[in-house]
Amino acid sequence: MARLINAPHLADQPHEPYSDIFILAGRKAWRAWDNGKGEEWLLLCSLIHGLDRNIKPVILAEKQLENISSIRIVKEDQRSVKLVQYGELAQAEITAICQNLAKNSDAIDVKLLDAAAQTKEDLSGYIQRLRNDKDTADLAEQLAPPEKVKDSDWADKKARALSKYLGFDFGYIPLTKETLTYNGISWDRYDEGNLISGAVRFFEENNLRYNANSIELTVKTLKIQSTILGSPKQGLLAFKNGVLDRKTLEFSEHSKENWLLSHIPHDYINERQPTPNFDKWLDWVSDGNQSKQNAILAAFYMILTNRYNWQMYLEVTGHGGSGKSVFAKLAKMLVGEQNISAASLEDFEDPKEMDGFEDKLLLICSEQQAYGGKGSGLKRVTGGDDVRIDKKYISRFTTVIPAVILVVNNEPTKFTDRTGAIERRRVIFSFDKIIPEKDRDPDLMDKIASEISAIIYKIIHSFKHPLDAKQLLEQQQKSDEALKIKINSDHITLFCSYLYTTEEENGLGIGNAKMRNRFRTHLYPAYLEFVDAINHEYPISYNNFTSAIKQGLIQNRNSIAFKSKKSTGGVFKTNVHFKNFDEFFNEYLQK
Repeated sequence: MARLINAPHLADQPHEPYSDIFILAGRKAWRAWDNGKGEEWLLLCSLIHGLDRNIKPVILAEKQLENISSIRIVKEDQRSVKLVQYGELAQAEITAICQNLAKNSDAIDVKLLDAAAQTKEDLSGYIQRLRNDKDTADLAEQLAPPEKVKDSDWADKKARALSKYLGFDFGYIPLTKETLTYNGISWDRYDEGNLISGAVRFFEENNLRYNANSIELTVKTLKIQSTILGSPKQGLLAFKNGVLDRKTLEFSEHSKENWLLSHIPHDYINERQPTPNFDKWLDWVSDGNQSKQNAILAAFYMILTNRYNWQMYLEVTGHGGSGKSVFAKLAKMLVGEQNISAASLEDFEDPKEMDGFEDKLLLICSEQQAYGGKGSGLKRVTGGDDVRIDKKYISRFTTVIPAVILVVNNEPTKFTDRTGAIERRRVIFSFDKIIPEKDRDPDLMDKIASEISAIIYKIIHSFKHPLDAKQLLEQQQKSDEALKIKINSDHITLFCSYLYTTEEENGLGIGNAKMRNRFRTHLYPAYLEFVDAINHEYPISYNNFTSAIKQGLIQNRNSIAFKSKKSTGGVFKTNVHFKNFDEFFNEYLQK
């Protein structure tokens, strides 16, 4: 806290905390006192019993009013204060005096008098509200006039005046060295360049000398004076008109101590309302399938409530005109454009490309069908692992990216991962019905946007517990639709669709690449014949084949896991069998 300078004559006051201390305030305060000879001072002494004309009154004249936040008006334990107005005293200056007394003294009885010693305003209640009511204190801070600054003033005073000049409630995150401002709903990042240019304007408008070092010092001082942000409170959804607790469904007013970095840019209306356009779209993309409708609502719930910690990601596939773009646009509406970033699956593997992802709630990856990687970065991000971010102009750091990932493709993404890690995270939806040209509504998104508050209500109240939504997404992972997509996009899943498992290891052998003619009795030779038949360019190597088969069998819902053992003859036998070898042979191997 900055050191306060005693107001003129404060040191001359007797230490009587429970007696009145008289303060002459206003542009004509010095003239009213006039070294104890002023007519107005003598009149006041005659009107106030016990007021000694020979004791110098505390003076708050023009110079003091311009720097009121740096002035000690009364001693800390003073309880009773009488302000007597002489000359101009603006309401903003009265507010600033009250702020000072509330912050720097124990004053409880504070009155503003006129020159005839009549009470103009009892400020006692306002002083108490400044101490106890945050909204009152915040409003007073906005109304208080900025301090006058001089070249000789220290950086702390210049920084406070700069903050007042810019008109923002500043916050600071030490880890990322980022400056933020509170907008009344959430904390927004404030560009460093804007802060520096604002400081230059402030110095010039106040006729202060400056150079690069003085600007940098003032900006740095402003940052360390700013509120240090805590971690965002968990379980809160911020809307334009308040905050919803996801667990209790209690709706409350905004508070900057929630430390929220984003909000949903819509009002929350706590009542059920019709959503005819959304319902029509939902019915179309689900083809009237209630289970799929519920799964789509669960996906929106995951996005809306930012369940990035479910260790899942969403993938929506479908040709143009199937409704997948509406899904993506709806997701953006639920989260807000400022909380979204475009991304690619490759970005998650490059710390430099992840710059800017650390505060996003939704990352949208478009047209990733040709990706062809293992998804290592995707696994780390969706797994809630710390990832490294190389941020421009800031030292690299590690953090968890609190974003739901949405992949939107014409065709499913192709991965080379055979460990099952992507499989466990992937929730895939197929939008395979194309809307006929004659039935397309160019105004559909505008109509859905008009229903967004009711859609949010529908999404939230569709699930009594968050885990109900998660369970629906897990069911979608194992659905016929998801399996069909994987069979059509992954040759191993297709190959394994012709196989099944048993308890005993009395099925097919594993084999190797030199046993191509044993495709009836051995898995790897059958696989090599299969990839030749479908012209697959990159067959899985022998060393990776077993792990790939394990995953493919699980994808095809085999309840018994892959097993193998070495027989007495030294040959490996598995518990895998062909469902119908003749069907497999006729489909792929018959020349």
